[in-house]
Amino acid sequence: MCILKWSVNMDKQLQPHKFVAIKEQVIILNKAFNSVNDKNVKSVVQADVIETVKNILPDTDIANEFLAQLPEIALSKQRAEHAFKQLEELVTPFPELSANQLGKLFKKVKKLPEPKWENMNRHEMTYLGWNDNGSQKKYIVAPRDGKLVGIYGDFDPKPLNGLCAICHQLGTVSMFLSKVKSRGAEGNYTKRGNLICRDSSLCNAQLSSLDYLASFVETTLVK
Repeated sequence: MCILKWSVNMDKQLQPHKFVAIKEQVIILNKAFNSVNDKNVKSVVQADVIETVKNILPDTDIANEFLAQLPEIALSKQRAEHAFKQLEELVTPFPELSANQLGKLFKKVKKLPEPKWENMNRHEMTYLGWNDNGSQKKYIVAPRDGKLVGIYGDFDPKPLNGLCAICHQLGTVSMFLSKVKSRGAEGNYTKRGNLICRDSSLCNAQLSSLDYLASFVETTLVK
């Protein structure tokens, strides 16, 4: 396993998965406003969403302003987009790793394809994942114990409808097979498979908890 030290900018107080969690709460409130007729039910949902978001947000002027305007934000897509753009100032984006840094994470890969950073929203990225369709491989860089670890394996080109092991959402997934070194057995490896999203950007955009990602990372390490 290759690792890279990862220092978090403490001036940015919101992690990408929490940013996604807030977006999910706004969607819940928006659906309640648009599909529920009972005013009491709407009030209950609104109070629950506000409390949930309040517990996620840091105590800053930007965060407090967002919280105060939350009901209005949920009513308008345009207002929501503007508010989230402001809230991004508090988010610690996933680091844009250099080719040299990526090389250190994947030392055994001779010709490592580079990810297309320009197509990624790093404010919604809890992990980095990209596909190499030519070799049918997938590469993943994920946080573990304050460091970044590199994981790669075979990625079945066949798309399936299923539950992703990383974001735990239903969508278009494929089988990811990684070699895992057997504990206590010199030179012995076993292959371990997980169904994960084909599109890592979409996966990140719906990843609101670290639990399943952490579990996935552990299954790819020494057992």
